[in-house]
Amino acid sequence: MKVYEGANIRNVALVGHGHAGKTSLVSAALYTAGATQRMGRVDDGSATTDYDEEEIARQKSVGTGIAFAEWGRYARLQHVRP
Repeated sequence: MKVYEGANIRNVALVGHGHAGKTSLVSAALYTAGATQRMGRVDDGSATTDYDEEEIARQKSVGTGIAFAEWGRYARLQHVRP
């Protein structure tokens, strides 16, 4: 397990109304950082943080998704499933 100094940790939360693009933004960030092979889409059920069957069927997030990033000198994003 990696150990991070508190000064190097940043917490970011995406908050917005339904259908504002929060899930798409996270999928785009993971793709841009090279953490995923292709950009996930809510419409086709391939969004990185929407993995529950109900979320895929509804085409909207039901629960909270979590993703973390090692940025800058680490330059790597990863997704954590709760």
